[in-house]
Amino acid sequence: MRAAGRREAEERAVYRDSVMSPTERFLPRSMVRLALLFVIATASAGQAQLACHARDELPRGLELFLDAQGFDSGDRLVALADLDGDERSEALVYLRGSDWCGSGGCTLLVLREWRGDWLPISQMPATRLPVRLLERRHHRWRSLQIHIGGGGSIAHDAVLDFDGHRYVSDTTSGRSKPPANTTGYPLIDEAPDGTTFCKR
Repeated sequence: MRAAGRREAEERAVYRDSVMSPTERFLPRSMVRLALLFVIATASAGQAQLACHARDELPRGLELFLDAQGFDSGDRLVALADLDGDERSEALVYLRGSDWCGSGGCTLLVLREWRGDWLPISQMPATRLPVRLLERRHHRWRSLQIHIGGGGSIAHDAVLDFDGHRYVSDTTSGRSKPPANTTGYPLIDEAPDGTTFCKR
């Protein structure tokens, strides 16, 4: 009886491992549930969310530009969104390499395509995830929301408005907490298990 019981338990374990992902096998169940809820929540926003390191849907010219700048593919999280309402996507690139991060966070770039080339619009250091796209606009461009914390500053969410030329690049001042009625959706975010998701 004991041998039969052990055999049955082993068969159940083999079956479990065959149908469960590595994440599900090794993470606590509570963490797996949180990760699933995160994916469901981002999907319900009606936006295409992909693993950030996937190159699906990225313009070839953008990939070449990022490679030419020396941004390691494993350190960059890339989202695409139409920020200025011209029905063409701009790129938001969150750089997480050691050269781009400090105690206050990492660097966020905003890039725009112009005649086949990708040009930097803004560079914002010391930012933290998530990066959200808001409904409000300034000078036709959608506002962004980021998180700030560390480096001696009090952790809070902040809104970046476009000033006609670029987004505010000073991450320590000049930005307010988002108003209570601010709506939007995440462009770059991180699940509880550390998996990052980017809108494409």
